[in-house]
Amino acid sequence: MMPAAIVSALALSVLTSVAPGGSADADLAETIDRFETLRLSGSGSVPVRNLPLTSGHLTLLLKSGNAALVRAGNEIVGLFFEGQGDLEYRSADPIEFPAMTYNLKKASSLAFEKGSALTVRDRFERVLWLAAGTPLPELPGSAGPSLEASLQKQREKFRRVRGRPTSHLFAVQRWNAPEATLVAAELDGGKEDLRYFFDDVVDRVESLELLHKPSSADSELRRQLFGVTLSEQPIGRDRRDPLPPPFALTDVRVDLTASDGREAALTVLETVVAQGRSRSVLAFSLHNTVYDVSGIGALRPRSYRVKTVTDEAGKPLPYHHQNGQLLVGLRAPAAEGQPVHLTFDIAGDFLIRPASDSYWLLGVEPWFPQPDLNGQFYTFHAKVKVKKPFLPFASGKTVARGTDGDYAVVETEIDKPVQFAVVLAGKYELREETREGVTVRVATYAMKNERAMKQLTALAFDIMKFYERFLGPFPFPEFDIFEINEYGFGQAPPGAMFITKEAFSPLMSEADRFFSGGVNERFAHEMAHQYWAHVVKMPNEEEQWLTESFAEYSAALFLKATGGKGLSTYDRVFRQWKSGANEAGDAASIPLANRVFVPSNPERTFRIRTGLLYGKGPLLLAALHKELGDQTFLTALRSYQKTFRWKFGSTKTFEGLLEWLTKKDYKDFFEKYYWGTAMPPG
Repeated sequence: MMPAAIVSALALSVLTSVAPGGSADADLAETIDRFETLRLSGSGSVPVRNLPLTSGHLTLLLKSGNAALVRAGNEIVGLFFEGQGDLEYRSADPIEFPAMTYNLKKASSLAFEKGSALTVRDRFERVLWLAAGTPLPELPGSAGPSLEASLQKQREKFRRVRGRPTSHLFAVQRWNAPEATLVAAELDGGKEDLRYFFDDVVDRVESLELLHKPSSADSELRRQLFGVTLSEQPIGRDRRDPLPPPFALTDVRVDLTASDGREAALTVLETVVAQGRSRSVLAFSLHNTVYDVSGIGALRPRSYRVKTVTDEAGKPLPYHHQNGQLLVGLRAPAAEGQPVHLTFDIAGDFLIRPASDSYWLLGVEPWFPQPDLNGQFYTFHAKVKVKKPFLPFASGKTVARGTDGDYAVVETEIDKPVQFAVVLAGKYELREETREGVTVRVATYAMKNERAMKQLTALAFDIMKFYERFLGPFPFPEFDIFEINEYGFGQAPPGAMFITKEAFSPLMSEADRFFSGGVNERFAHEMAHQYWAHVVKMPNEEEQWLTESFAEYSAALFLKATGGKGLSTYDRVFRQWKSGANEAGDAASIPLANRVFVPSNPERTFRIRTGLLYGKGPLLLAALHKELGDQTFLTALRSYQKTFRWKFGSTKTFEGLLEWLTKKDYKDFFEKYYWGTAMPPG
């Protein structure tokens, strides 16, 4: 066996990178394929003892076993180890300590210690370590046994992990930021299966993930693995400052033709603008597979098929579509600030009718190629054709509505930057009314419900008028309200609301009566999203309270202004906030509400998230309102809407506005109640 001192002192080699700014046109597919089909270098392995691998806050000690270098094609890109190893990972970010501790306790069997840092430890039997822009240890010789079979078995397991493929990350590093550091590690054989990333390329975070299998009756879904974030530490930045995007999606033009069944043809023309530097590869989210649920609960997969991606000249571009991620290589680098036009030709059987109802919805999800939230800043134009008797709808002001033979056709547009554009079609009946330049349109499902149409139209205009007092003019010239043939939820894409049927027939059945409690609050909440989600946008999930908590509090102000005598609806809602916030407790701070995970109790996961975003967040705003008084607080909301109109907001900029208005420092307040787990006063 080679002495440990000799192995540890061996010279280091670095993954070779291409020069920045090159064209990814010819080699993108090849690069991804090489990282998807990793092989060991040589026929054998090297015995190692006490060999450390370090990256950021992670240390792996390869105590005893065998290791071999790993190649992508002919290039050495990492190493694979099999034997006995120890892992130590440290989080030095106190903001994530509560959520990290909660997930470690509820979702893992890992040992951890909490002090000035939160330290996680585990053992492992195998690790695949891939690195770019940082040294790799050389492993000369091949006296040990071949590890190829073990590598391929481990690769088969980790290929089942959903989310961004590791091959995509290395392709982006190769073509967009070859000087940046990227490390990926896949570990198994310990108490838990883990993934680690040091990603200074895309998200600029260092993360540790636990892999888990979903609880599902579907055999295919049970094979998949999903990552639970244990830790995610920003690299070289403050999490209070939202990360700028690598590129912005600035315009989307959709042409959709739907059959009378499951099939549809979708052409999307997108304009993207590189940010910060030139980009040769662009990463989008786009569904690969969606699932239709049968009456017995079985999942039936439906697919999106990317047929071609072409540039402005109509020339084909290379792309790779996997795990809901689409990577596109450009023929020439996209210069910073210069628009690039891409056309996506997509087909598939992705039109799903829930419970075989007479409607389908392409909702607030990646049904067309789109970047992360911080890059979604697009104007929108849609032309949608559906077989009669379905009626089509799309986000935006109606440009034209008519027929083309057997098809019903609608054309819409939005001339302000938005996120979450949608398309819907089904058997709907319409009623519309225009007041002071805004049209409210109510669409009832399957049958015309004149009473509900009139009531909801009046309610929408009342809420609109109330919000305009302190949030400014209603942001869209048309507002469409759609009945969804289910119970218990609402959703608010730009210029529209999806709300379930109890809002349309509150006394029709026992189920309607059960769900109709709080329906006015839900209606007002979804309308508030037209301001808090579309006018002021959230750049990432950590800033989701800007949409949910602010919409919830705005809705409560409407209920307070219109409530009767006695225990008002506002008082009831306020008590619900307290109850939800208390239930969430110290599981996480508000910005990390989406990170909490309890695998054995999804309801508990849901209630903690709800308690933070829909409970503690509004309580924080109520505390500010009580301290500032009506005039200053409402002025703050109005000023924020005006200052950040059609822009991305952040907690930091809202804090800055409060300080400007009041001449008081609110840093400690937000550190304690927003970034921390303390309960707001009041």
